[in-house]
Amino acid sequence: MGYETKCDVRVVDADGSVRRGANATVLLETDELIVRGEARVRLPRADIREVTRRGGTVIIASPAARVTLTLDADAGATWLRKLREAPKQLIDKLDVKPGAKVWALGVSDEPLLAQLAERTPKLSTGRMPANVDVAFVQVSRAADLPRIATASTAIVPAGAIWVVHPKGPTGVADTTIFAEAKRLGLTYTKVARVSATESAEKLVWPRAARRTK
Repeated sequence: MGYETKCDVRVVDADGSVRRGANATVLLETDELIVRGEARVRLPRADIREVTRRGGTVIIASPAARVTLTLDADAGATWLRKLREAPKQLIDKLDVKPGAKVWALGVSDEPLLAQLAERTPKLSTGRMPANVDVAFVQVSRAADLPRIATASTAIVPAGAIWVVHPKGPTGVADTTIFAEAKRLGLTYTKVARVSATESAEKLVWPRAARRTK
């Protein structure tokens, strides 16, 4: 999940047109800055050329637009640091340790698979292995939901399952995933943005249940 705040936003497009948003939602993701509301804009982080701060005012400049966030001084300092630091890699957000035993079931996201293969030599994409530290399962439609139960039998007691699913109305809703997790006795702990079109929910066994596994 990215870094998020609500504040007044002013956006000046490359053609000089101005948009303002009162109490707009601003979200900093791994690869883009998103402003929602009346001042709606999406800026790839790779296109951000300069970030400056005057008190609580943070100014983000790119070829497409100039975005001004009106914050207090502390929040302004935090946003300046967040915008200037190197984005955290997806693999680090997914809590996959070097050398972990990982199973990817039906996952088609090539950048995700590439990062998993780089992080650990113990990545399996075929038949279900035993004693898996982290399982990734693709749930693109309701018919894929049984994959969560399958993965739950493969992970070690302290292991984790990441359920990768499409965003938006055409995908499987996170509430549907949570309901299936609850039915199986699993607990939801975290969400991560996999890409512009996919998200992932982290499921684990509750500590009390691990003692019986």
